[in-house]
Amino acid sequence: MLVVDDSRSDRLMAIRVLRRAFPGCVLEEVEDEARWRQVLTGPRFDAAIIDYRLPWADGMELLQSIQRRWPGVPVLMLSGTADENQALEAVQEGLEEYLPKTAGSYALLPRSVRFALERARQRQALIEANETLHLVIEGVRGHAIFLVDPEGRVLTWNAGAQAITGYREEEVVGRFVRPLLVPEASPGERLGREVEEAVRRGVYTGEGWRLRKGGGRFWADISVSALHGEGGAPRGFVVVLRDVSERKRLEEERRQASEFRERLLGIVSHDLRSPLQAILLQSQLLPRDVRPEPVMRATSRISQAAERMGRMIADLLDFTRGRLGGGIPVERVPGDLLVLVREVTEELRLAHPHRRISFVAMGEGHGEWDKDRLTQVVQNLVSNALKHGAEDVPVRVEMQGEEDPVVLSIHNEGRPIPPELMLHLFDPFRRGKDAGASDRLTTGLGLGLYIVQEIVHAHGGTIHVTSSAEAGTCFTVRLPRRPLVAVSPR
Repeated sequence: MLVVDDSRSDRLMAIRVLRRAFPGCVLEEVEDEARWRQVLTGPRFDAAIIDYRLPWADGMELLQSIQRRWPGVPVLMLSGTADENQALEAVQEGLEEYLPKTAGSYALLPRSVRFALERARQRQALIEANETLHLVIEGVRGHAIFLVDPEGRVLTWNAGAQAITGYREEEVVGRFVRPLLVPEASPGERLGREVEEAVRRGVYTGEGWRLRKGGGRFWADISVSALHGEGGAPRGFVVVLRDVSERKRLEEERRQASEFRERLLGIVSHDLRSPLQAILLQSQLLPRDVRPEPVMRATSRISQAAERMGRMIADLLDFTRGRLGGGIPVERVPGDLLVLVREVTEELRLAHPHRRISFVAMGEGHGEWDKDRLTQVVQNLVSNALKHGAEDVPVRVEMQGEEDPVVLSIHNEGRPIPPELMLHLFDPFRRGKDAGASDRLTTGLGLGLYIVQEIVHAHGGTIHVTSSAEAGTCFTVRLPRRPLVAVSPR
């Protein structure tokens, strides 16, 4: 420690208490200008205790010399000549503490030195932390990181901000950030909803368009964090921007490609209907005029193929309606679901005379239903059970109409659905085929269960499936008798 005082007795008094308080401490005495000049050329001190009035300088000059020579060294003033204003001025210039030359002050000197050394250590740690943080922020090239004051003026600007926006630090510091970076913002406008959200919740995250120097736009991932001062009032904001224009471009391309694909499916499936209807009509009329057996077999095959093609086109139309129109539309009218399911089951029995289909009903099925759409649901689920179920065990169709919702279940025995297929069972364009199913049974586009699910959801219902080797496979549909709320496109 350095002790500067032209009074030998005062100097020795300070040295005595310091040696007792800090055993082993090296103390350097300065009593005149020559010694002072010599000390300034030597190594750094950890602390300095100075007088105010000296023959060759005053305390302010000594304080400034020490600060220039050894920045950060704590300086204490022990004097009997400085008045209050002089002491206050010295404190404002960086003096750690002022003590008058009294017996009590000498006793307090070690404690004052300890406090001054600790404050200096903390200041140095803060400086080093700030330097480290600055280096880290400057090294982040992919992110624009900068501070703004509560009014929205730029306080700091990192290298990443310059790389992304094109603005140099000297071009933006002190200017309002919103007119620089936010499209269509008026000059001087404060930060808007981002800041309001950050003040309310502590941080705002979002995305939006931002401007580069020269007017170019980029899509940015945005984070705004509030810095709070005393009383909780915001004292500034940390803004982090990341250029994600490439990701935005890829997402837009994927969206446009998906939309184009689905619109194309709608157009193709719609335009195919006209020639298909002509094929069906002619194949139905031809056997009336021509009787030979080969012609009738050929026309029968044409008719069957056209009907299968018609079902595929209908599935494509339903798929495109569901994707582009916000769900498959339903028109609910009063009716009896129990009667509908019984009629569909009878039709399927006639179409599959070699298979057994049991039907059990409890309660009643009155409600509001889209009969045509629910006919699709029953036909699809029962047909699937016939295709993939064991041929020697009947498919069981059950209706429970004792409560609301009405419950429909279709059960079949046989090989269970593989676990890896269960995860994607209702996805569009998924076609399942197991060892027990022939190619004839698995023809189609893989839209049947997707459309079933969409129709059930459009009625406000749910569909669930379980499948195991022991219990078989069971699709369970729950349908409310009436819409709970007004149904609108999703």
